[in-house]
Amino acid sequence: MEDDPTYIVGYEPHASGEIAHHMMLYGCEEPGSTDEMWNCEETRGGGRVCADGEGQDSRQVVYAWALDAPALYMPEDVGFRVGGTTRIKYIVLQLHYKNKLPAGTNDNSGVTLHMQRKQPKFQAGFYVLGTWGSIPPHVEDYHMETACEYTDPSPMYPIAYRTHSHSLGVVTSGYRIRNNQWTEIGRMSPQRPQMFYNATTPGMSVLQGDVLAARCTMTSDRDTVTKIGETNADEMCNFYIMYYTGRTDDLTVRWCFQNNYHWEEHFSGIPDKASSLDGIPPADDDVMDHQVHHHD
Repeated sequence: MEDDPTYIVGYEPHASGEIAHHMMLYGCEEPGSTDEMWNCEETRGGGRVCADGEGQDSRQVVYAWALDAPALYMPEDVGFRVGGTTRIKYIVLQLHYKNKLPAGTNDNSGVTLHMQRKQPKFQAGFYVLGTWGSIPPHVEDYHMETACEYTDPSPMYPIAYRTHSHSLGVVTSGYRIRNNQWTEIGRMSPQRPQMFYNATTPGMSVLQGDVLAARCTMTSDRDTVTKIGETNADEMCNFYIMYYTGRTDDLTVRWCFQNNYHWEEHFSGIPDKASSLDGIPPADDDVMDHQVHHHD
């Protein structure tokens, strides 16, 4: 990225679901390699995505694409700041292929970033809710929950959300709690394409004193405990919020992680639909109508 700050205002994917299973764009202070292309499958001896720090702490999700999702454009006057004094000095594209490419074939899957140098009125950022902990063996509809008070005096406005779990995740949901009223930010099966979907409640605000909460519903028929961790044998419970704010300083990812935390010990009025697949298409359905797609 450039020495002066620039702003991502749109993501235009160039990929086919026939070849690429999904693509992730990460921001790094230093890339995991100086090569133009490298194996970054960390769990199988490959290099890292980013050179700085361990695992998820070092890399910042900037974009996620899956299953022929269309282009994503930020709302008007919103941009995601990179370069300059931010921690994002490099953008790394991670491609997950559906199948091994036949010998001798080339692939040019990727993403065009639409950028501008002019500072927009609002900045986009990411807030990640998640849990530590573990999932017992032979359990159905096991809830992993997290919640944090929003303490920033500057409001945030959710644009989109993304869920991330491995094979045990059934449904993940996120909420804003205000005066004991729960408003859905998003709810999705992590077995669906793990990309950004439009926030359920357009134009909603998150104000100082509100609470952000997320739940992952897990089902396991394994004989052993499954811990939260990076590998496919582990599990993860993440709910990403892409938001915009009027703040003008460099944003970093905000985190809300809890361990052995239970909503019912802190809140009432928990929505019945928090663990429901109601309204979510089945995992093999066409999702073209469910993408985030802001027109500029």
